[in-house]
Amino acid sequence: MMATWLRECALTLAIAASGGVLAGIAGIPAGWLAGPMIAVAAAAVLRVPVAMPTSLRDGGFAILGTMIGTTLDRRTLEALPEWPVSIAGLVIGIAIMLAVIPAWLHRLHGIDRKTARMCAMPGAMAFVILHAIETGADSRRVAILQILRLSTMLLVVPGLFAVIYGTGAPRASGDVPSLSWPVALGLVAAGYAALPLARRLRFPAPAFFAPMCLSAGLSLTGWFDRGPLPLELMLPALIVSGAAIGSRFRGTSPRYLLESVRAGLGSVILAVAISGILAWIVARITSFPFLQVLLAYAPGGIEMMTVLSLSLGLDPAFVAGHQLMRFVAVCLILPFLVTRS
Repeated sequence: MMATWLRECALTLAIAASGGVLAGIAGIPAGWLAGPMIAVAAAAVLRVPVAMPTSLRDGGFAILGTMIGTTLDRRTLEALPEWPVSIAGLVIGIAIMLAVIPAWLHRLHGIDRKTARMCAMPGAMAFVILHAIETGADSRRVAILQILRLSTMLLVVPGLFAVIYGTGAPRASGDVPSLSWPVALGLVAAGYAALPLARRLRFPAPAFFAPMCLSAGLSLTGWFDRGPLPLELMLPALIVSGAAIGSRFRGTSPRYLLESVRAGLGSVILAVAISGILAWIVARITSFPFLQVLLAYAPGGIEMMTVLSLSLGLDPAFVAGHQLMRFVAVCLILPFLVTRS
């Protein structure tokens, strides 16, 4: 029994790593998370025995949570009061999405309210899917619609801008030095050690949320200089996390997958339309360029939207600040919406 379980786990990781490599070669944005996720999900639909132990999954998500937390610093928070109108527009957009899209999914496609609310969350994909797994929602449906939304934003939007404005494909900047290994490992270890307490306090998706809050708190207090985790630490975590999400598709039929994609396309169009209309209104009221506001409101892809704004000569701090604020808002709002379901 143990030997079978180990073989399934090793096979799952091998498929996930292959998916990450292929996505990286193809230049797919967020490929080291999306590639493993899609590869393992496809294998699961094709009845390949895939599995991922909870302890390994929690370790991967703890590193991802730490990675997100280290992107916050005092400079971002200090800049937020300079953008009251655009922040108000962002909040209104989130509220409209969370009112309209779940109703669309529930009434037109028969998706239960809890799952529909998680499918409609505009960002924080890994956190939302993990919370869906732990709260008994249809995590496969949530994963399909969240992946579809993120893929649309990360592939279509940059590609469209590149065609219109003649810019190359945006890539993450390597100018910011990564955290030292002692600091990075210390943050991850502290976040993972906090999991029992976070579960006792009923944190939402504790494997992700507790490390994120811990690393964000230390970053905001200036305990360490802002910077990404070492690449050698992030890539395995992304592969494991993608494999953990993809393995949830075990037992999924092609028909179920097709129905979910059909439901997701409408929700993606609604999300893009809501973001675009609000961005146009805010740009008219303020002096901010429409494209800058649109990238700030785009529901997903913090890093890519920020880099794209930089390549277009827009204000990357504005885009990153709004994207981070939306991410944090989703993490804080989600547990209350699920409780109401």
